[in-house]
Amino acid sequence: MDGQKEAWRNLGEFLLRRKGKKESLGEEFPSEYFLQEGEGISRREFLKLGGASLAGAGLALAGCRKAESYLVPYTASPEWVVPGNPLRYATSMPHRSGAIPLWVITYEGRPTHLEPNQLWSGKAKGLSAQIQASIYDLYDPDRSRVFLRDGRPISRKDFIAWVRELARKLQAAKGKGVALLLEPSPSPTLARLCQELVGRYPELLLATYQPISNEIRYRATECFYGARYALRPRWDWADVVVSIDCDFLNGSEEGPGAVTAFMANRRVRMGSDRMNRLYCVESRYTVTGATADHRLPLRVAEHPYFLAALVRELVARGKRELEPLANVLPGGKGIEAVPVRWIAAVAEDLLSAAHPLVWVGRSSPWTCQLLALAVNEAFQPASSLQLLPPVEPKFAGLQELAGAIEEGKIETLGIVGANPVYTAPAALEWKKLQTKVPETFHAGLYYDETAAVSRWHAPLAHYLEDWGDGFAADGTYVTQQPAILPLYRGVSVIEILAALLGDPQALEELPPSNPTFESLPTLPGQPSPVPLPAGLRLVEQTFAQKTGLQGWELAKAWRKCLHDGFWPQSTPDPVTVPGNWPKLVDALPKELAPRIPEGAWELVLYPCPKIDDGRYANNAWLQELPDSVTKITWDNAVLLSPATAEKLGIRQEEVDLREVDLWELEVEGKTLEAAVFIVPGHPDGSLSLALGYGRQSGGRIASQCGFNGYRLSGSDLLGPKIARLKATGRRYPISQTQHHWRMEGRALVREGTLSLFQKKPSFAREGGEETPEVSLYPHPFAPPEPEGPPYRARMTQGPHQWAMVVDLGSCVGCNACIVACQSENNVPVVGKDQVARYRAMHWIRVDRYFLGDPREPRMLFEPVLCQQCEEAPCEPVCPVNATVHSEDGLNVMVYNRCIGTRACANNCPYKVRRFNYFDYNKRDVIQKWHVGPFTLSNLYLGPFGALGTREPLPLQKNPRVTVRMRGVMEKCTFCIQRIEAAKIQALAQARDSAQVQVPTDSFQTACQAACPAEAIVFGNLADPKSRVNQWWSHPRSYTLLRELNTRPRVRYLARIRNPNPAMEKEEGMETESKG
Repeated sequence: MDGQKEAWRNLGEFLLRRKGKKESLGEEFPSEYFLQEGEGISRREFLKLGGASLAGAGLALAGCRKAESYLVPYTASPEWVVPGNPLRYATSMPHRSGAIPLWVITYEGRPTHLEPNQLWSGKAKGLSAQIQASIYDLYDPDRSRVFLRDGRPISRKDFIAWVRELARKLQAAKGKGVALLLEPSPSPTLARLCQELVGRYPELLLATYQPISNEIRYRATECFYGARYALRPRWDWADVVVSIDCDFLNGSEEGPGAVTAFMANRRVRMGSDRMNRLYCVESRYTVTGATADHRLPLRVAEHPYFLAALVRELVARGKRELEPLANVLPGGKGIEAVPVRWIAAVAEDLLSAAHPLVWVGRSSPWTCQLLALAVNEAFQPASSLQLLPPVEPKFAGLQELAGAIEEGKIETLGIVGANPVYTAPAALEWKKLQTKVPETFHAGLYYDETAAVSRWHAPLAHYLEDWGDGFAADGTYVTQQPAILPLYRGVSVIEILAALLGDPQALEELPPSNPTFESLPTLPGQPSPVPLPAGLRLVEQTFAQKTGLQGWELAKAWRKCLHDGFWPQSTPDPVTVPGNWPKLVDALPKELAPRIPEGAWELVLYPCPKIDDGRYANNAWLQELPDSVTKITWDNAVLLSPATAEKLGIRQEEVDLREVDLWELEVEGKTLEAAVFIVPGHPDGSLSLALGYGRQSGGRIASQCGFNGYRLSGSDLLGPKIARLKATGRRYPISQTQHHWRMEGRALVREGTLSLFQKKPSFAREGGEETPEVSLYPHPFAPPEPEGPPYRARMTQGPHQWAMVVDLGSCVGCNACIVACQSENNVPVVGKDQVARYRAMHWIRVDRYFLGDPREPRMLFEPVLCQQCEEAPCEPVCPVNATVHSEDGLNVMVYNRCIGTRACANNCPYKVRRFNYFDYNKRDVIQKWHVGPFTLSNLYLGPFGALGTREPLPLQKNPRVTVRMRGVMEKCTFCIQRIEAAKIQALAQARDSAQVQVPTDSFQTACQAACPAEAIVFGNLADPKSRVNQWWSHPRSYTLLRELNTRPRVRYLARIRNPNPAMEKEEGMETESKG
């Protein structure tokens, strides 16, 4: 494979390769852990090494222990609950891109796992990492548990009495002197209650605020189209997409439905040349940029100039609709940063496309929002952008509320769900503002920064604990029903608003009732057999208004909607409205972007793909999840390019990077010390910092991670800022996972262009080292051959032979599979310190590779899990036969036998086995003890450390999966608990029949179900009708480390790109591995 580009993991490895120093790249562990020949050793070091050798031999307390168990018998079981069998409830999760339909899997009343609503699967599949991890928030021990007044606990009745007194005050004064601050929501019930509040109390100031919201898009559509329309990009239509600073493929920015729809139009099919093309212009490397066929790193201040140049080029090529706009667009120095070849190629592609789409992110500047709308309107009716009726009514903003507080107009301020003390722009100094209000109350999931300066505080219910509804991304009405009663007697947003409207039952807790009566439909015109929760009544009223149904028809429709989780007849038709071009021209600013003075740098704050704006900062699953690009866990950092780092004198040439420099950033007089991290492909002159970290309240985990970017937000939270940097001379420890489990430089990740695939479909199978199919041992009945006796593969016989295929062309590196596996298989959290010691426990790792020049490299992702080898090297080396082969062709673990020698992990060429160095499931891995100048992790205190997992986290565990303990090896099992459940079900249905084969593709592994890109296919290789059988023999399929002859049951499909021939010459296949 001469002439092909080499792949590299990080900048340190790239520099070593360029210097020709490859010997250190093969080290699986850092060299400081080993002695060089001739070196001396102290007695202390000798004892350290002696202890390590005993641990390696399995003698350091790695034996099995009996775990305590607590049995709780059923005294009165509902007839539909069978212990050990899960129940699924249809619900939805509120999201700024639209409510996400879900199935909640529960065991004996405990929600344990989330999956996409299979009845909704025609529109979207899979979930994002954030959605999967939201079930951790339900059981978070740091959730708010008590009602507070002036910091002291009070009863729920006291809080209800105060809310009712506030309702009477509202009634008497028509809302004068009272303000409510809520978060924007796609819920029609919440919108209805808010409008009723404003209508009944005209003097009430009702405001909404969220750091990252749809408000700028609503303002743009209101300016151009005259109304606040919701934007719906048809990713499944678009054949040419230009994405500007929008990471829509990470699953959290635009929802998992965007990933599903985009990949449906990108998946390569045999005999077809249909494949969309993606251009990406962005200020930091994202998973969308990694998937793009062409990526342009550009500072945010230069994005308006890119769109302005594109508008002019389209006009020059005949798009006269844009001519009034092109005539008034100002020039500027920023236009020089836009490559001319890029503009010409993109314009030509858009004009020749059947369904073009130009899309910008929520954090893009106002100018970009207007220009993108104009370009899409110019391509109508062929454009892939649709307008839908608005789902969020317009209320006051945070600035208006802040002005009213400054003027002394607000005497009572209620904040429900929001956390403005932490998330408001720094220039507002919200903490000081809030202290000027005499009476304040806060309702939130956590006792956070805003709760700390509020007089009243109430615990808010999790979305899995309360009733609600919403509109999905396509406008379909979806329901949100609870899967469990509130763990801490929390209240919901709609209950608080209903109480303020005078509903006497809104906040009252209902007495326990027979669940059989609750399941009965309510007869039209007659009362329910049991009291209904206030949330249920409110949502049902909204459904009745939306559908216009009455009587039995309403009752049947409502039951059907609750069962399915959505009402398909409610999907609205797109709105067709002509754009107001003169108004758009007048709305454009005179300067497209702010100027960056000499000696300063552009700083961009962005929502973290893991913890969003900080709302998931206390989620240990998401904190330990490696960032898709940087592979940093438990922290954020200021990202910058290699060229910018060189100008600043920052060097990060270590292959195994443990510490980075701390620098001081200054924006508008506010300073922040933060770690800096070099990312290849980052635009020069620009700095990026993820929001959501550096919390002061909101949980133990949130307050220990990263740096608070909101301190530098100034007056415009998401706009580009002018920053100055100063070195501190100090270092900061970071934990990364990219450098763990290193592999030698072999052709692991493979890709090619669409034209190459059409010419040579099996190009991927030519990569790697060829191994002759011969055996070292002669076979007595085999004919002699010149190269040696033929190899006879060990073929496992049986009706079920499980296998998996991963399509690298569809995988976007969003990490949803990792969190889904963690939720399903009880994978523990180990903490930042353990991750730094190569002890992360994730059963799936998503390797990230760079290809090409560090200034503009390409990025590829490859999920690696246990390959379930037919000739597994780990099996013969285990001294106690703890890892064996099953009749289904799986490499399975027998936990009770494992004594922790770790010989299997040492012999695994894929490095996918994980060892429990501690009882992570029985120890508090977050707690630290301060002893004098030392800080000790709770894990290292042995019998003196705190034992037990904080309640109620154990309630989340999947009862079908064994919880592993110290000294036990674990790995991916292909979700064997689901395999066995499917077998039992098939056997029960077969009865006396001899046919007991599991029906074709009747179940999915957790990672497969969670993947929004449908990049994972799992099934029975012995079933010729299964999808995995079809993908297994695909021309693009290949196996990892084929030369080792391990016969993996996991195959990969090489990635296919669709570059513009005018921008990139045919380069053939480019393949390399990390190593």
